[in-house]
Amino acid sequence: MADVAGPASAHPQAKAAVHSCRVAAVRHYGPFACVTVVGPQLAAAAEPGQFVMIQVPDSRFLLRRPLSIFAVRDDEVTFLIEARGAGSARLTGTRAGDILSVQGPLGNGFPLAGVRRALLIGGGIGVAPLQFLADRLAAAGVGVTAAFGFRDARQARLAAAFHIEHLWLATEDGSAGRRGTVIDLVGAIGAAKNTVLFACGPDAMLAAVQRWAAERSLRGHASLEAHMACGTGSCHGCVVPTTSGYQRVCAEGPVLPLQEIVYE
Repeated sequence: MADVAGPASAHPQAKAAVHSCRVAAVRHYGPFACVTVVGPQLAAAAEPGQFVMIQVPDSRFLLRRPLSIFAVRDDEVTFLIEARGAGSARLTGTRAGDILSVQGPLGNGFPLAGVRRALLIGGGIGVAPLQFLADRLAAAGVGVTAAFGFRDARQARLAAAFHIEHLWLATEDGSAGRRGTVIDLVGAIGAAKNTVLFACGPDAMLAAVQRWAAERSLRGHASLEAHMACGTGSCHGCVVPTTSGYQRVCAEGPVLPLQEIVYE
């Protein structure tokens, strides 16, 4: 089994190139949209777990929006977007042929060297970086299982965007997949001792994953969600507490060792 390449450079500022990318396709899944752009240089540089800062194509919006890289195939890069506010709603409404200004890739990706078995855990829009990760792991022969948690069947429609062979679903109201939280789901699935966890979702979910992993002596990595202004570490507006002090999600993250994140 081949080793998986390690993460990108720990200095995201060096990779803050801005690309003008043509939208190739837009696919909608309930309140979510997969926006695929043509960006050869971006695709060549991207690593699973990294993100970009996209300019909303409307002069009313001054700040770029941070988006995880959902998938990379050949010279195309796909972003998974949830219409939460006016800016993200505008991005989900883009059409093929539109031009988007994309800065990135930024941040540090998932450390993948030496991984032999992986459990991917996502909640809500936190599932966004996990397709790219699953693709890279599967290409290296790593056994991949994914567990996704959603509020209800409407939100769970997002799972149709994924192509992961062993993908399990849970919804809080039981309207799709297993009834319960994603932690209930991973408890039912279980994990062998050599499994590495890769998680992304809201803080409450990540804190629960952290406890679940510690009880089973499993190691893992978490991709954190945060409001960002610059995306390159300059403004220090996205710091989070860790056992090594405060870390910037956009620069030292968004991926951090699961057990080093401090939750109250």
